[in-house]
Amino acid sequence: MLDELVDTIETLKARISEHATVLRASEAQTRLSLIDPLLRALGWDTADPALVRPEYILSGGRADYALLGADEKPVAVMEAKRLNEPLGTTERQMQMLTYANFSGVSFAGLTDGDKWVLYRVFDQRPLADRLVLDISLADSPAYESALKLLLLWHPNLASGVPIKASEPIMGTGIPVSASPKPERTSSQNVVVEPQTGWITLKEVNTKPGENRIRPPVIRFPNGEEKQITMWIDFLIGVAEWLVRDGSLTPGNTPIPDRTYPSVYIVNSQPVHAEGAEFSRRRELPNGLHLYTWGGAKEYVNRAITLLEACGKNSSTVHAKVG
Repeated sequence: MLDELVDTIETLKARISEHATVLRASEAQTRLSLIDPLLRALGWDTADPALVRPEYILSGGRADYALLGADEKPVAVMEAKRLNEPLGTTERQMQMLTYANFSGVSFAGLTDGDKWVLYRVFDQRPLADRLVLDISLADSPAYESALKLLLLWHPNLASGVPIKASEPIMGTGIPVSASPKPERTSSQNVVVEPQTGWITLKEVNTKPGENRIRPPVIRFPNGEEKQITMWIDFLIGVAEWLVRDGSLTPGNTPIPDRTYPSVYIVNSQPVHAEGAEFSRRRELPNGLHLYTWGGAKEYVNRAITLLEACGKNSSTVHAKVG
């Protein structure tokens, strides 16, 4: 679930970067493109009336979203704004909390699709001390935002006593699954034992779902290994290894994405075929620019494309299962 949430956040960060003008002009577009997808990734199916009610009537006001508990009573209400619209004055936020209080709702928040804040309602302390969530997707690494947003995860928030991500966990990055299971590879009908199994990059399962487990290590033909903490590490790790190997040079760029030929994975300048700038990028040690937008599938597939474009057999790079 955490991997899927990170992938969703990466997608939303790209939308914020690429379509800011449109999103700043429309609350409806912001809700459709940013807020609804993140709520769904957190287990709040915005199309299910048993989970989410739009335009919910409170005592004295109205909430853009009501997130419902098991008894179909709101555990939290959210007010939506268009991207970059101020989330309101202290007076306006206190008014929202008062409406929620009168309606018996435990948490109340505001979001513009990028910034997300959530307050505890039944609390007599000053507003700042009632704040339980305050993040900006655009300003934080995706994995850090994902951990903080677990406060809003449906099973957590619907419990009525949600648990916040602790700072020690935040400092260590995304936790590795505590109980890896044998998994069928995506291209063979065999079971690989996670304790000892190595598979090729083409066999890495990038399909969303509970059977997807991100391998913790990749190994290159020369025996060099790289730790994998996020899916993007596949792409970055392969690109940087190819630079060290001397195979990825300005002379063999640009390298296009096989699925979207107008999209360049690597180029000497951070622009695609039609002149659009890379919305997210990383400069490699030799000065080339790596396009870093995508999700698990894109990162692994582009790593394979880079290897083969540089004359390497992708089956000689392996990922450890487990």
